[in-house]
Amino acid sequence: MIKNGCLLLLVFSFFSCHSGKILTVQQTAKPAVLPGGAPRYSDVCFSSRWERPRHAQDTFETFSAAAGFHATYLNWVYTTNPRFIQKADSLGYKLQVALTPTLPDLPFGSETNLQGRIVNKAGNSVTAPWMKGWDNWWGCVNHPVFQNTYFAYVRAALEAGAYGFQVDDPAMGFLLLRNKWEDVCYCEHCRRKADSLGVQPPDIQEASAREFHQKMKQQAEALAGRPVPFSCNNFEGDWELFPFDQFDFGVAEVPERRANPEYLYATIREARRLGKAQVFTFANDRDWLVQKMIAATYACGGNPLVPWDVWMGGGRDRYFGKPETYAPLYAFVRANAQWLDGYEDAFYATSQDDPRFINTQQFPVSFDEYRRQVHAFVRAKPDDTTAPVVVHLIDWHVLMEPFSIRLNERRFFKKGIRSVELLTPVDYDPGAHEAARASSDYSAMVASQSLSFTRDGDLIRLKIPKLNWHWGVLVVR
Repeated sequence: MIKNGCLLLLVFSFFSCHSGKILTVQQTAKPAVLPGGAPRYSDVCFSSRWERPRHAQDTFETFSAAAGFHATYLNWVYTTNPRFIQKADSLGYKLQVALTPTLPDLPFGSETNLQGRIVNKAGNSVTAPWMKGWDNWWGCVNHPVFQNTYFAYVRAALEAGAYGFQVDDPAMGFLLLRNKWEDVCYCEHCRRKADSLGVQPPDIQEASAREFHQKMKQQAEALAGRPVPFSCNNFEGDWELFPFDQFDFGVAEVPERRANPEYLYATIREARRLGKAQVFTFANDRDWLVQKMIAATYACGGNPLVPWDVWMGGGRDRYFGKPETYAPLYAFVRANAQWLDGYEDAFYATSQDDPRFINTQQFPVSFDEYRRQVHAFVRAKPDDTTAPVVVHLIDWHVLMEPFSIRLNERRFFKKGIRSVELLTPVDYDPGAHEAARASSDYSAMVASQSLSFTRDGDLIRLKIPKLNWHWGVLVVR
Protein backbone atom coordinates (compact mmCIF):
# COMPACT_ATOMS: atom_id res chain seq x y z
CA MET A 1 0.00 0.00 0.00
CA ILE A 2 1.28 3.45 -0.91
CA LYS A 3 1.76 5.49 2.24
CA ASN A 4 4.94 7.37 3.07
CA GLY A 5 6.17 7.39 -0.49
CA CYS A 6 2.90 8.67 -1.91
CA LEU A 7 3.96 12.30 -2.36
CA LEU A 8 7.30 11.47 -3.96
CA LEU A 9 5.62 9.14 -6.43
CA LEU A 10 3.12 11.83 -7.35
CA VAL A 11 5.85 14.40 -7.86
CA PHE A 12 7.74 11.94 -10.04
CA SER A 13 4.66 11.17 -12.12
CA PHE A 14 4.05 14.83 -12.86
CA PHE A 15 7.60 15.46 -13.92
CA SER A 16 7.61 12.41 -16.19
CA CYS A 17 7.66 13.50 -19.77
CA HIS A 18 6.24 12.64 -23.15
CA SER A 19 8.64 14.14 -25.71
CA GLY A 20 10.01 16.42 -23.01
CA LYS A 21 6.61 17.86 -22.04
CA ILE A 22 5.22 17.96 -18.53
CA LEU A 23 2.06 15.88 -18.21
CA THR A 24 -1.34 17.52 -17.75
CA VAL A 25 -3.81 16.21 -15.23
CA GLN A 26 -5.84 14.63 -18.04
CA GLN A 27 -2.76 12.63 -19.03
CA THR A 28 -2.00 11.66 -15.45
CA ALA A 29 -5.53 10.45 -14.76
CA LYS A 30 -5.76 6.81 -15.80
CA PRO A 31 -8.93 5.03 -16.92
CA ALA A 32 -10.39 2.81 -14.23
CA VAL A 33 -12.95 0.08 -14.73
CA LEU A 34 -14.99 -0.46 -11.61
CA PRO A 35 -15.38 -4.12 -10.61
CA GLY A 36 -18.69 -5.72 -11.50
CA GLY A 37 -21.44 -4.52 -9.21
CA ALA A 38 -19.28 -2.00 -7.36
CA PRO A 39 -20.90 1.32 -6.42
CA ARG A 40 -20.47 4.21 -8.80
CA TYR A 41 -18.55 7.21 -7.52
CA SER A 42 -21.90 9.03 -7.16
CA ASP A 43 -23.73 6.22 -5.34
CA VAL A 44 -25.01 6.81 -1.83
CA CYS A 45 -24.41 3.60 0.12
CA PHE A 46 -26.67 2.85 3.06
CA SER A 47 -26.63 -0.05 5.50
CA SER A 48 -29.48 -1.20 7.67
CA ARG A 49 -27.73 -4.09 9.34
CA TRP A 50 -31.11 -5.73 9.87
CA GLU A 51 -34.57 -5.11 8.56
CA ARG A 52 -36.06 -2.33 10.68
CA PRO A 53 -38.18 -2.06 12.69
CA ARG A 54 -36.84 -5.21 14.37
CA HIS A 55 -39.54 -5.29 17.04
CA ALA A 56 -42.51 -3.31 18.30
CA GLN A 57 -40.33 -0.89 20.28
CA ASP A 58 -37.97 -0.13 17.38
CA THR A 59 -38.64 3.43 16.17
CA PHE A 60 -36.49 3.13 13.04
CA GLU A 61 -37.66 2.03 9.58
CA THR A 62 -35.14 1.02 6.93
CA PHE A 63 -36.64 2.40 3.75
CA SER A 64 -37.80 5.76 5.09
CA ALA A 65 -34.35 6.24 6.62
CA ALA A 66 -32.62 5.31 3.35
CA ALA A 67 -34.79 7.80 1.47
CA GLY A 68 -33.96 10.50 4.01
CA PHE A 69 -30.28 10.22 3.08
CA HIS A 70 -30.94 9.88 -0.68
CA ALA A 71 -29.55 6.34 -0.79
CA THR A 72 -29.08 4.44 -4.04
CA TYR A 73 -27.37 1.24 -2.83
CA LEU A 74 -28.26 -0.86 0.24
CA ASN A 75 -25.18 -2.61 1.57
CA TRP A 76 -24.55 -5.24 4.21
CA VAL A 77 -28.08 -6.22 5.31
CA TYR A 78 -28.70 -9.39 7.31
CA THR A 79 -32.05 -10.60 5.99
CA THR A 80 -33.81 -13.64 4.56
CA ASN A 81 -37.18 -11.91 4.29
CA PRO A 82 -38.31 -12.06 0.64
CA ARG A 83 -40.81 -9.24 1.17
CA PHE A 84 -38.04 -6.93 2.39
CA ILE A 85 -35.76 -7.88 -0.51
CA GLN A 86 -38.56 -7.49 -3.04
CA LYS A 87 -39.44 -4.07 -1.66
CA ALA A 88 -35.85 -2.92 -1.94
CA ASP A 89 -35.80 -4.12 -5.54
CA SER A 90 -39.13 -2.41 -6.33
CA LEU A 91 -37.80 0.89 -4.96
CA GLY A 92 -34.81 0.70 -7.29
CA TYR A 93 -32.17 -0.09 -4.68
CA LYS A 94 -29.30 -2.45 -5.32
CA LEU A 95 -29.38 -4.68 -2.25
CA GLN A 96 -26.50 -6.65 -0.76
CA VAL A 97 -27.53 -9.50 1.50
CA ALA A 98 -24.93 -10.29 4.18
CA LEU A 99 -23.44 -13.75 4.60
CA THR A 100 -21.37 -14.98 7.54
CA PRO A 101 -19.80 -18.16 8.94
CA THR A 102 -22.59 -18.14 11.56
CA LEU A 103 -25.61 -18.48 9.27
CA PRO A 104 -28.36 -20.30 11.22
CA ASP A 105 -29.40 -23.81 10.36
CA LEU A 106 -32.21 -24.46 7.93
CA PRO A 107 -35.14 -24.00 7.75
CA PHE A 108 -35.16 -20.18 7.61
CA GLY A 109 -36.13 -18.66 10.89
CA SER A 110 -34.19 -21.21 12.91
CA GLU A 111 -32.27 -19.77 15.83
CA THR A 112 -29.78 -22.64 16.10
CA ASN A 113 -26.25 -22.87 14.71
CA LEU A 114 -25.53 -26.56 15.16
CA GLN A 115 -25.44 -28.35 11.81
CA GLY A 116 -22.29 -28.57 9.72
CA ARG A 117 -20.17 -26.63 12.21
CA ILE A 118 -16.43 -26.40 12.82
CA VAL A 119 -15.15 -28.56 15.67
CA ASN A 120 -11.87 -28.64 17.57
CA LYS A 121 -9.86 -31.72 18.49
CA ALA A 122 -12.17 -32.37 21.41
CA GLY A 123 -15.14 -32.41 19.07
CA ASN A 124 -16.62 -29.17 20.39
CA SER A 125 -18.16 -26.46 18.21
CA VAL A 126 -16.21 -23.19 18.18
CA THR A 127 -16.81 -19.49 17.70
CA ALA A 128 -14.86 -16.23 17.59
CA PRO A 129 -13.71 -14.64 20.87
CA TRP A 130 -16.12 -11.70 20.60
CA MET A 131 -19.03 -14.12 20.11
CA LYS A 132 -18.45 -16.13 23.27
CA GLY A 133 -21.74 -16.80 25.01
CA TRP A 134 -23.85 -16.16 21.92
CA ASP A 135 -23.99 -19.81 20.73
CA ASN A 136 -23.10 -18.54 17.24
CA TRP A 137 -21.06 -21.56 16.21
CA TRP A 138 -19.10 -21.18 12.99
CA GLY A 139 -19.82 -23.32 9.95
CA CYS A 140 -17.23 -25.53 8.26
CA VAL A 141 -16.53 -24.79 4.60
CA ASN A 142 -15.82 -28.49 3.94
CA HIS A 143 -19.03 -29.74 5.51
CA PRO A 144 -21.78 -30.48 2.94
CA VAL A 145 -24.52 -29.50 5.37
CA PHE A 146 -23.06 -26.02 5.89
CA GLN A 147 -22.38 -25.65 2.16
CA ASN A 148 -26.03 -26.43 1.49
CA THR A 149 -27.14 -24.01 4.21
CA TYR A 150 -24.96 -21.21 2.86
CA PHE A 151 -26.14 -21.65 -0.71
CA ALA A 152 -29.76 -21.87 0.43
CA TYR A 153 -29.36 -18.30 1.75
CA VAL A 154 -27.78 -17.24 -1.54
CA ARG A 155 -30.57 -18.84 -3.56
CA ALA A 156 -33.35 -17.36 -1.46
CA ALA A 157 -31.85 -13.87 -1.69
CA LEU A 158 -31.33 -13.99 -5.46
CA GLU A 159 -34.79 -15.38 -6.13
CA ALA A 160 -36.29 -12.54 -4.09
CA GLY A 161 -34.36 -9.92 -6.09
CA ALA A 162 -31.10 -9.33 -4.23
CA TYR A 163 -28.33 -7.79 -6.34
CA GLY A 164 -25.28 -9.21 -4.57
CA PHE A 165 -23.70 -10.25 -1.30
CA GLN A 166 -21.46 -8.90 1.45
CA VAL A 167 -19.36 -11.56 3.17
CA ASP A 168 -18.34 -10.90 6.76
CA ASP A 169 -15.33 -12.74 8.21
CA PRO A 170 -14.51 -14.20 4.78
CA ALA A 171 -11.49 -16.19 5.97
CA MET A 172 -14.02 -18.49 7.68
CA GLY A 173 -12.38 -21.16 9.84
CA PHE A 174 -8.92 -20.09 8.69
CA LEU A 175 -9.45 -16.84 10.62
CA LEU A 176 -9.81 -18.78 13.87
CA LEU A 177 -6.69 -20.75 13.04
CA ARG A 178 -4.58 -17.82 11.81
CA ASN A 179 -5.29 -15.76 14.92
CA LYS A 180 -4.60 -18.79 17.14
CA TRP A 181 -8.08 -18.63 18.62
CA GLU A 182 -8.86 -22.27 17.83
CA ASP A 183 -7.11 -25.36 16.41
CA VAL A 184 -9.56 -26.36 13.66
CA CYS A 185 -11.24 -28.12 11.97
CA TYR A 186 -11.50 -31.77 12.96
CA CYS A 187 -14.92 -32.67 11.60
CA GLU A 188 -15.10 -35.90 9.61
CA HIS A 189 -15.05 -34.06 6.28
CA CYS A 190 -11.93 -32.03 7.08
CA ARG A 191 -10.19 -35.15 8.43
CA ARG A 192 -11.02 -37.10 5.31
CA LYS A 193 -9.86 -34.31 2.97
CA ALA A 194 -6.64 -33.79 4.91
CA ASP A 195 -5.91 -37.54 4.96
CA SER A 196 -6.32 -37.70 1.19
CA LEU A 197 -3.64 -35.01 0.85
CA GLY A 198 -1.32 -36.44 3.50
CA VAL A 199 -1.56 -33.39 5.74
CA GLN A 200 -3.24 -32.32 8.97
CA PRO A 201 -6.74 -30.75 9.06
CA PRO A 202 -5.48 -27.23 9.93
CA ASP A 203 -3.25 -27.34 6.83
CA ILE A 204 -6.22 -27.39 4.46
CA GLN A 205 -8.25 -24.51 5.90
CA GLU A 206 -6.87 -21.68 3.76
CA ALA A 207 -7.27 -23.52 0.46
CA SER A 208 -10.68 -24.79 1.53
CA ALA A 209 -11.95 -21.28 2.25
CA ARG A 210 -10.80 -20.15 -1.18
CA GLU A 211 -12.53 -23.10 -2.87
CA PHE A 212 -15.68 -22.45 -0.88
CA HIS A 213 -16.01 -18.81 -1.99
CA GLN A 214 -15.24 -19.68 -5.60
CA LYS A 215 -17.89 -22.39 -5.56
CA MET A 216 -20.54 -20.11 -4.02
CA LYS A 217 -19.92 -17.35 -6.57
CA GLN A 218 -20.03 -19.80 -9.48
CA GLN A 219 -23.28 -21.32 -8.23
CA ALA A 220 -24.80 -17.89 -7.60
CA GLU A 221 -23.99 -16.68 -11.11
CA ALA A 222 -25.25 -19.90 -12.68
CA LEU A 223 -28.53 -19.48 -10.82
CA ALA A 224 -28.90 -15.76 -11.56
CA GLY A 225 -27.72 -15.97 -15.17
CA ARG A 226 -25.63 -12.81 -14.65
CA PRO A 227 -22.52 -11.66 -12.80
CA VAL A 228 -23.28 -11.54 -9.07
CA PRO A 229 -21.04 -9.17 -7.09
CA PHE A 230 -19.55 -10.44 -3.85
CA SER A 231 -17.85 -7.95 -1.54
CA CYS A 232 -16.22 -8.60 1.81
CA ASN A 233 -15.37 -6.86 5.04
CA ASN A 234 -11.71 -6.07 4.30
CA PHE A 235 -10.99 -4.32 7.57
CA GLU A 236 -9.23 -0.94 7.17
CA GLY A 237 -9.41 -1.35 3.39
CA ASP A 238 -6.72 -4.03 3.36
CA TRP A 239 -6.42 -6.12 0.18
CA GLU A 240 -3.31 -8.13 1.08
CA LEU A 241 -4.76 -10.32 3.81
CA PHE A 242 -6.30 -13.62 2.72
CA PRO A 243 -8.85 -13.93 1.14
CA PHE A 244 -9.81 -10.30 0.44
CA ASP A 245 -8.44 -10.22 -3.11
CA GLN A 246 -10.98 -12.83 -4.21
CA PHE A 247 -13.83 -10.35 -3.82
CA ASP A 248 -15.09 -7.69 -6.21
CA PHE A 249 -14.96 -4.83 -3.74
CA GLY A 250 -14.67 -4.08 -0.04
CA VAL A 251 -17.15 -2.76 2.49
CA ALA A 252 -15.17 -2.23 5.64
CA GLU A 253 -14.75 -0.36 8.89
CA VAL A 254 -12.05 2.27 9.08
CA PRO A 255 -10.88 2.82 12.68
CA GLU A 256 -10.40 6.28 14.13
CA ARG A 257 -6.61 5.93 14.06
CA ARG A 258 -6.93 5.81 10.26
CA ALA A 259 -9.36 8.71 10.05
CA ASN A 260 -7.37 11.13 7.91
CA PRO A 261 -7.33 12.11 4.22
CA GLU A 262 -3.84 10.78 3.61
CA TYR A 263 -4.83 7.26 4.64
CA LEU A 264 -8.08 7.37 2.68
CA TYR A 265 -6.29 8.56 -0.44
CA ALA A 266 -3.53 5.97 -0.28
CA THR A 267 -5.95 3.13 0.48
CA ILE A 268 -8.49 3.96 -2.21
CA ARG A 269 -5.76 4.66 -4.77
CA GLU A 270 -4.25 1.24 -4.05
CA ALA A 271 -7.66 -0.42 -4.34
CA ARG A 272 -8.14 1.15 -7.75
CA ARG A 273 -4.67 0.03 -8.84
CA LEU A 274 -5.71 -3.51 -7.99
CA GLY A 275 -8.96 -3.17 -9.93
CA LYS A 276 -11.03 -2.99 -6.75
CA ALA A 277 -13.45 -0.50 -5.24
CA GLN A 278 -13.78 0.49 -1.60
CA VAL A 279 -16.72 1.40 0.60
CA PHE A 280 -15.92 2.59 4.13
CA THR A 281 -17.98 2.79 7.28
CA PHE A 282 -16.71 4.94 10.12
CA ALA A 283 -17.83 4.40 13.72
CA ASN A 284 -17.74 7.73 15.52
CA ASP A 285 -20.28 10.02 17.16
CA ARG A 286 -18.42 13.30 16.58
CA ASP A 287 -20.56 14.73 13.81
CA TRP A 288 -17.96 17.09 12.43
CA LEU A 289 -15.37 14.32 12.06
CA VAL A 290 -17.84 11.97 10.38
CA GLN A 291 -18.81 14.77 7.98
CA LYS A 292 -15.18 15.32 7.05
CA MET A 293 -14.70 11.58 6.50
CA ILE A 294 -17.73 11.44 4.21
CA ALA A 295 -16.44 14.33 2.12
CA ALA A 296 -12.86 13.04 1.96
CA THR A 297 -13.91 9.50 1.01
CA TYR A 298 -15.87 10.77 -1.98
CA ALA A 299 -13.06 13.15 -2.91
CA CYS A 300 -10.67 10.17 -3.07
CA GLY A 301 -12.97 8.11 -5.30
CA GLY A 302 -14.50 5.88 -2.62
CA ASN A 303 -17.96 5.58 -1.09
CA PRO A 304 -18.77 6.20 2.60
CA LEU A 305 -21.66 4.31 4.18
CA VAL A 306 -24.30 6.59 5.61
CA PRO A 307 -23.63 6.75 9.39
CA TRP A 308 -26.82 4.96 10.39
CA ASP A 309 -27.20 1.68 12.30
CA VAL A 310 -23.48 1.73 13.05
CA TRP A 311 -21.90 -0.62 15.59
CA MET A 312 -19.90 1.51 18.03
CA GLY A 313 -18.26 -1.21 20.14
CA GLY A 314 -17.58 -1.09 23.84
CA GLY A 315 -21.15 -1.98 24.73
CA ARG A 316 -22.47 1.35 23.42
CA ASP A 317 -25.77 1.67 21.58
CA ARG A 318 -25.70 1.60 17.80
CA TYR A 319 -25.37 5.05 16.22
CA PHE A 320 -28.16 6.45 14.06
CA GLY A 321 -27.15 9.69 12.39
CA LYS A 322 -29.85 12.24 11.58
CA PRO A 323 -30.64 13.59 8.09
CA GLU A 324 -30.12 17.18 9.18
CA THR A 325 -26.56 16.26 10.13
CA TYR A 326 -25.52 14.30 7.05
CA ALA A 327 -28.14 14.45 4.28
CA PRO A 328 -26.77 17.76 2.84
CA LEU A 329 -23.52 15.95 1.97
CA TYR A 330 -25.28 13.03 0.31
CA ALA A 331 -27.68 15.30 -1.57
CA PHE A 332 -24.60 17.21 -2.75
CA VAL A 333 -23.23 13.95 -4.13
CA ARG A 334 -26.47 13.24 -6.00
CA ALA A 335 -26.42 16.77 -7.39
CA ASN A 336 -22.85 16.42 -8.63
CA ALA A 337 -22.93 12.99 -10.25
CA GLN A 338 -21.63 14.50 -13.50
CA TRP A 339 -18.49 15.69 -11.66
CA LEU A 340 -17.94 12.34 -9.94
CA ASP A 341 -18.70 9.53 -12.39
CA GLY A 342 -16.03 9.16 -15.05
CA TYR A 343 -13.52 11.31 -13.17
CA GLU A 344 -10.30 9.65 -12.01
CA ASP A 345 -7.45 10.47 -9.67
CA ALA A 346 -4.98 12.90 -11.23
CA PHE A 347 -3.17 14.59 -8.34
CA TYR A 348 -3.25 15.10 -4.59
CA ALA A 349 -1.83 18.02 -2.64
CA THR A 350 -2.07 19.26 0.91
CA SER A 351 -1.32 22.58 2.53
CA GLN A 352 1.26 20.68 4.56
CA ASP A 353 3.45 19.97 1.52
CA ASP A 354 6.75 21.52 2.55
CA PRO A 355 7.99 24.20 0.07
CA ARG A 356 11.46 24.03 1.64
CA PHE A 357 12.11 20.70 -0.06
CA ILE A 358 9.91 20.69 -3.16
CA ASN A 359 8.86 23.28 -5.68
CA THR A 360 5.14 23.26 -4.97
CA GLN A 361 4.52 25.96 -7.58
CA GLN A 362 5.14 23.32 -10.25
CA PHE A 363 2.25 21.23 -8.87
CA PRO A 364 -1.15 21.50 -10.56
CA VAL A 365 -2.48 22.64 -7.17
CA SER A 366 -0.59 24.23 -4.29
CA PHE A 367 -1.23 26.43 -1.28
CA ASP A 368 0.10 29.73 -0.01
CA GLU A 369 -0.09 28.67 3.62
CA TYR A 370 1.92 25.79 5.06
CA ARG A 371 0.19 25.67 8.43
CA ARG A 372 -3.39 24.81 7.50
CA GLN A 373 -4.89 21.35 7.08
CA VAL A 374 -6.48 21.69 3.67
CA HIS A 375 -6.43 18.88 1.13
CA ALA A 376 -6.95 19.08 -2.63
CA PHE A 377 -7.84 16.10 -4.80
CA VAL A 378 -7.63 16.74 -8.53
CA ARG A 379 -9.81 14.46 -10.65
CA ALA A 380 -10.04 14.51 -14.43
CA LYS A 381 -11.45 12.56 -17.34
CA PRO A 382 -8.50 10.58 -18.70
CA ASP A 383 -7.12 12.01 -21.94
CA ASP A 384 -10.14 14.30 -22.40
CA THR A 385 -8.48 17.66 -22.94
CA THR A 386 -11.74 19.61 -23.25
CA ALA A 387 -13.79 18.33 -20.31
CA PRO A 388 -13.72 20.43 -17.14
CA VAL A 389 -11.36 19.32 -14.39
CA VAL A 390 -12.62 19.08 -10.81
CA VAL A 391 -10.68 19.82 -7.63
CA HIS A 392 -12.19 18.55 -4.37
CA LEU A 393 -11.21 20.73 -1.43
CA ILE A 394 -11.47 19.29 2.07
CA ASP A 395 -10.87 21.55 5.06
CA TRP A 396 -9.68 19.19 7.80
CA HIS A 397 -9.13 21.93 10.33
CA VAL A 398 -11.44 21.86 13.36
CA LEU A 399 -12.05 25.60 13.15
CA MET A 400 -12.57 26.27 9.46
CA GLU A 401 -11.80 29.60 7.85
CA PRO A 402 -11.17 31.03 4.36
CA PHE A 403 -7.94 30.08 2.60
CA SER A 404 -6.18 30.66 -0.70
CA ILE A 405 -5.12 28.19 -3.36
CA ARG A 406 -2.98 28.26 -6.50
CA LEU A 407 -3.63 26.44 -9.77
CA ASN A 408 -0.91 25.98 -12.36
CA GLU A 409 -3.06 26.46 -15.41
CA ARG A 410 -0.60 24.79 -17.83
CA ARG A 411 -1.16 21.57 -15.90
CA PHE A 412 -4.89 21.87 -16.63
CA PHE A 413 -5.35 23.09 -20.20
CA LYS A 414 -3.01 23.93 -23.05
CA LYS A 415 -4.60 27.36 -23.49
CA GLY A 416 -5.00 28.03 -19.80
CA ILE A 417 -7.94 28.35 -17.42
CA ARG A 418 -10.98 30.35 -18.45
CA SER A 419 -13.20 30.07 -15.38
CA VAL A 420 -13.44 28.45 -11.95
CA GLU A 421 -16.75 27.63 -10.29
CA LEU A 422 -17.05 26.65 -6.61
CA LEU A 423 -19.76 24.16 -5.66
CA THR A 424 -20.71 23.61 -2.01
CA PRO A 425 -23.47 21.80 -0.10
CA VAL A 426 -26.43 23.81 1.18
CA ASP A 427 -27.85 23.75 4.69
CA TYR A 428 -30.58 21.27 5.49
CA ASP A 429 -34.16 22.14 4.62
CA PRO A 430 -36.62 19.23 4.97
CA GLY A 431 -38.97 20.50 2.27
CA ALA A 432 -36.18 21.01 -0.25
CA HIS A 433 -34.83 17.51 0.39
CA GLU A 434 -38.28 15.98 0.02
CA ALA A 435 -38.78 17.83 -3.27
CA ALA A 436 -35.41 16.63 -4.56
CA ARG A 437 -36.28 13.01 -3.70
CA ALA A 438 -39.70 13.22 -5.31
CA SER A 439 -38.46 14.80 -8.54
CA SER A 440 -34.96 13.27 -8.70
CA ASP A 441 -33.84 16.84 -9.39
CA TYR A 442 -31.03 17.65 -7.00
CA SER A 443 -29.97 20.94 -8.54
CA ALA A 444 -31.22 22.87 -5.50
CA MET A 445 -28.92 20.82 -3.26
CA VAL A 446 -25.78 22.63 -4.41
CA ALA A 447 -24.68 26.26 -4.12
CA SER A 448 -22.58 27.67 -6.94
CA GLN A 449 -20.42 30.74 -7.24
CA SER A 450 -17.97 31.94 -9.86
CA LEU A 451 -14.56 32.70 -8.38
CA SER A 452 -12.40 35.58 -9.55
CA PHE A 453 -8.67 35.01 -9.74
CA THR A 454 -5.40 36.76 -10.38
CA ARG A 455 -2.54 35.55 -12.56
CA ASP A 456 1.14 35.34 -11.73
CA GLY A 457 2.90 33.69 -14.66
CA ASP A 458 1.42 30.19 -15.02
CA LEU A 459 -0.21 30.39 -11.59
CA ILE A 460 -3.68 31.65 -10.84
CA ARG A 461 -4.61 32.49 -7.26
CA LEU A 462 -8.06 32.05 -5.82
CA LYS A 463 -9.55 32.87 -2.44
CA ILE A 464 -11.78 30.11 -1.11
CA PRO A 465 -14.48 31.15 1.36
CA LYS A 466 -15.07 29.20 4.54
CA LEU A 467 -16.35 25.72 3.69
CA ASN A 468 -19.16 25.35 6.20
CA TRP A 469 -19.73 21.72 5.22
CA HIS A 470 -15.97 20.98 5.04
CA TRP A 471 -16.18 20.28 1.29
CA GLY A 472 -16.04 22.31 -1.86
CA VAL A 473 -15.66 21.26 -5.48
CA LEU A 474 -13.91 23.51 -7.97
CA VAL A 475 -15.07 23.03 -11.56
CA VAL A 476 -12.18 24.30 -13.65
CA ARG A 477 -12.86 25.14 -17.30
